[in-house]
Amino acid sequence: MHDDGELVLLVDGQRLSGWQEIRVSRGIERIPSDFDISLTERFPGEMEAAIIRAGTPCQVMIGGDLVVTGYIDRYAPEISPTAHSIRVVGRGKCQDLVDCSAYLRGVNNQVMQATTRELAEKLAALFGISVTARDGDGAVVPQFNVILTETSWDIIERAARHSAMLAYEGADGNLILSRAGTDRMASGFQQGGNVERAQATFSVDQRFSLYEVVWQPLEVLGDVSRAAGAGDAANIRAQVADITVGADKPGTGRRFRPKVLVSDQDQFGQDIAERRALWERNRRNGRGRQVFVVVDSWRDAAGRLWEPNARAPVDLPALKVSDVEWVIADVTYLRGENGTRAELLLMPAEAFDPEPIVLQPFDAQVLNSLTPAAPANPTGAPP
Repeated sequence: MHDDGELVLLVDGQRLSGWQEIRVSRGIERIPSDFDISLTERFPGEMEAAIIRAGTPCQVMIGGDLVVTGYIDRYAPEISPTAHSIRVVGRGKCQDLVDCSAYLRGVNNQVMQATTRELAEKLAALFGISVTARDGDGAVVPQFNVILTETSWDIIERAARHSAMLAYEGADGNLILSRAGTDRMASGFQQGGNVERAQATFSVDQRFSLYEVVWQPLEVLGDVSRAAGAGDAANIRAQVADITVGADKPGTGRRFRPKVLVSDQDQFGQDIAERRALWERNRRNGRGRQVFVVVDSWRDAAGRLWEPNARAPVDLPALKVSDVEWVIADVTYLRGENGTRAELLLMPAEAFDPEPIVLQPFDAQVLNSLTPAAPANPTGAPP
């Protein structure tokens, strides 16, 4: 078994260790990463001389591996007749994306012809945060207007969904844009092995046998022209069945659970409606299968810290979860009276599919005027 290592807080040129209570949390649906560490000394010692100020930049290391880069949010020293204790709470650099308003005054709060990565970079650069796009730069947004009072994260999260990407914080405090499960751990979680406690959840209460997404176009008089066709022609529908839940129509003798949703985008309506129906089925299916595990180490068999957005094998026969490879959604490194352990939440990759959206609706003519024409083909050869 690999040594988990000590937690070291780097702040103002100091390396502070010896922490007795440790919690460090990271995840693909948690932004920013955060930590809460503390210690108690019966007698004044080295830590009493430490200088820790709220708002100071910091790094959290575990056994030489960087896990959080950000700022001290709170410093809480305490004294009593018999002890001296301190508690330090902090979050990653991406806290500024979440807390602060989007501020693009230099470009009149408007971004033109930018990919998802470029849009995120413009917003993140204000706070000294870089952006890494692991699976391409994403779709081009013809025009984006920042709404006053919304945060940078509000915009980045929507833009990431538009390109079917996840957005989360890396250990260096910078932003990552990625698909789900693009990495793999060297080992996973095995009953009778490294798992101390585990709980599985299988749910169907939020799943349905038929997903029907109705597209209601917004163009002027479009509803009138379709209404002339009568019946369902007035609206365009996309349907996706989930036969693992029941029947896709009533009267079959099997359970019928329909779910109707509205997709009200102007352009790309039918495509978005079909993708939305598939997303509803796949995401709900994925969310209906979860495993929470507590393991006895912060590291896998290769000595690597458990990482969010990495796939890991799960083999828990007693919980009816055997030989599957699921994605680590959230990991918390803990140390205290109960020893060293890690708590992890895992789900199938489809549980993290981003909801398909049109980032900013345009009239079709406006959209065409904002979208660059395809480059000419001087050879005359087919594209």
